[in-house]
Amino acid sequence: MRPFGLFVLAAASLFIGCAEPPVFQADLPIPTGAWDRTFKPSFTFEVQDTLAKHDVFIDVRHTGDYPFSDLYLFVDLAGPGGRHARDTVQCLLADPSGVWFGKGQGFIFADRYEAHVLYKLGNRFPVSGTYTITMEQAMRTEKLIGVLDVGLSVMRSKP
Repeated sequence: MRPFGLFVLAAASLFIGCAEPPVFQADLPIPTGAWDRTFKPSFTFEVQDTLAKHDVFIDVRHTGDYPFSDLYLFVDLAGPGGRHARDTVQCLLADPSGVWFGKGQGFIFADRYEAHVLYKLGNRFPVSGTYTITMEQAMRTEKLIGVLDVGLSVMRSKP
């Protein structure tokens, strides 16, 4: 292998190896393939650094059978000392023509899509400790078909 090729390979592996892992990432499957209004997935994570900014994402994996172009959620954030906040979040999953925004997954599962939806950008958690985010589907149907799982990703904000 040429010296330049070795240099490019070494530089690429250095950049790939330096990607910062998420502060927290977890997914929960939707039971029975339909998100019943009573199912409220919850994610608990620790925050120690109160000065760092974090980006918080809602991850939604769904099939092409999902009947809507968006997903409304009630998102509850509970923190140390009884702090609590509730937001209504619209997760856009398709454009106006019906093309899904999320990445399709594989050849066999070509009808499955994964959307990584920004919930909070540059968020500072004010107190170190344990935080819990609970999601509740807020669509106008009791059972929401086509949603496979939901998740939460907390990443350090990039400068």
